[in-house]
Amino acid sequence: MSTLRISRFQIGDNWPVLVFLGLLAILIVLKGRFTPFDVRSLSVNALPLALIALGQFLVVLTRGVDLSLGPVASVAGAVMALTITSHPVLGIAGPVAVGLLAGLVNGLFVARLGMPPIIVTLATMSIWQGVALLVLPDPGGSVPADFQAFVTGGFSVPTAGVVGILACCVIGTWLLSSRFGLHLRAVGGDEQAARMSGVRVPNVKILAYVLAGLLAALGGIYVTTTMASGSPTTGDGYILTSIAAVVIGGVPLSGGRGTAIGVVMGALILTITGSLLYFADVSSFYQSIIDGTILLAIVGSGATRDWLRGIVAVRA
Repeated sequence: MSTLRISRFQIGDNWPVLVFLGLLAILIVLKGRFTPFDVRSLSVNALPLALIALGQFLVVLTRGVDLSLGPVASVAGAVMALTITSHPVLGIAGPVAVGLLAGLVNGLFVARLGMPPIIVTLATMSIWQGVALLVLPDPGGSVPADFQAFVTGGFSVPTAGVVGILACCVIGTWLLSSRFGLHLRAVGGDEQAARMSGVRVPNVKILAYVLAGLLAALGGIYVTTTMASGSPTTGDGYILTSIAAVVIGGVPLSGGRGTAIGVVMGALILTITGSLLYFADVSSFYQSIIDGTILLAIVGSGATRDWLRGIVAVRA
């Protein structure tokens, strides 16, 4: 019996990995091959979402949500595209500072003023979208070819993207196992109990938002590097997909639980569905429909399971 329970627990925790491997197997069957170029393409496309989703994950652990991460990535990428060629240090430090500042502002409003996270980040989302347009009204700027090659690797070399994905898993797992990670889960699980246990709840929340802003900025930097130019709307596509990746990765929006590996797998799942549609000769217009269906199925399955448990408990 104990072995069966352990097996079920492991499958329950790792189902995003199993789903990704299943989708990958289907993709390989459809293509008939899976070359180093395919590995590079998948990892390069998934890495920005993985970074931003990990930031979203930290906020969700505290029972919050950050709608501003996509626009923050846009601003970071725009600043980088305009400065890195002539001022390399500023081209990296500037975007990082944008992410840290954005996270700090969100954290202060949420943790110190007690404002609802969705309201705060909805407001800052609009602000950063406007800032992105002011910084870079039209797509443009440039990224040095040497820097692009260093960050993304060669055209057919998968190393850089794969290392980035693995780094997200390793660093994210380490962070959650640290003292800060334990406090994050404690705040999300029961904020009042965490406060009574000596956890500095406001500081934990602020740091979660600051790290989320930093990860969003890194995602924007990576997107701009791969595109070799900036865009004021490059991060808008990550506003909701970062939340979707977190939920698909097995993280409840009620906070307190989840794994970094699950979130990264959620990002890979969303990315690989686009490739599956292409090679299955299905219009890319169905991407949003499929992503939404997957999200509803996951959230709905949990709600349905809780509803059925409630009915059984009442009858008992």
